[in-house]
Amino acid sequence: MKIEWIEDFLSLIEAGTFSQAAERRHVTQPAFSRRIRQLEDWLGVELIDRHSQRLTLLPHAKAYETSLRDWLVHLYALRSRMRADAAQGPRAILTTQHTLTVSYLPRLLRYFRLQAPQARLQIRSSDRSDCIRDFQRGDADLLLCSELESSPIQSDRTDIERVILGTEQLIPVCAADRFGQPIFDLESQTELPLISYDTNSFLGSVLSSPYLMDMQRRYNVELVCETSFTIGIRELSLAGLGICWLPHGLIESDLEAGRLVSLEALLAGPTLVVACYRQAGDNESAAGQLWRLMNERPPTV
Repeated sequence: MKIEWIEDFLSLIEAGTFSQAAERRHVTQPAFSRRIRQLEDWLGVELIDRHSQRLTLLPHAKAYETSLRDWLVHLYALRSRMRADAAQGPRAILTTQHTLTVSYLPRLLRYFRLQAPQARLQIRSSDRSDCIRDFQRGDADLLLCSELESSPIQSDRTDIERVILGTEQLIPVCAADRFGQPIFDLESQTELPLISYDTNSFLGSVLSSPYLMDMQRRYNVELVCETSFTIGIRELSLAGLGICWLPHGLIESDLEAGRLVSLEALLAGPTLVVACYRQAGDNESAAGQLWRLMNERPPTV
């Protein structure tokens, strides 16, 4: 089987006719038709309904079109990674949760680029639990995550190292009115809308006690939304739909611009540690170089 046969078939779907697809692929129509036949012979199934006057895919061809596209994308990505690794050496893989990807990671990457431009790095951004799982399985060299100071992710393994990069507070906020004041008056209102984290998420568990518990004791709380998507919670808060807790690094510019107002004086919020872990290994590798920078003068959280 040749990769060009898959490319021919996908080009045929996009073009809509054999003649236009052959022109796109820079071959004659008879040669193009032969290549589609060769793909069908290799697969052992027909892909095109040749009894139809218009180009019509058979049902199984339609069902697997997306899979073929994904396979082709992954194959070319694999080729690119192999070529880059062969030419420049392997990359370090850093996995981090979505929130830190937005709030802290850009500053950290600029620091890496200035201090060690030759060190190659690949970022994987996922849910926090997925990041931890990938790191523990050995699928990532570095793990950047938020955690409670009293509950580090790894504390009993000698083959894993940890460095604290700083602390970050979860701040209760809501949107501001045109005078720069909170749109919800916590001093006089008894009913408050809440944009909350999924109770099974890390931030949901951190806030459940005592912060949400205290809020629910003092007010009649209406749950507007429950999600583990921190960026979405910020957007809903900016839209004035409720009160929520957000990491300071994510909303620093919103607070400075007056788009969001801190409610910390009345509701308070926990402080999180931002830490990085690494699988102990070769200090001369890309991961080793970046780890040294983590321990020197990384940007503040």
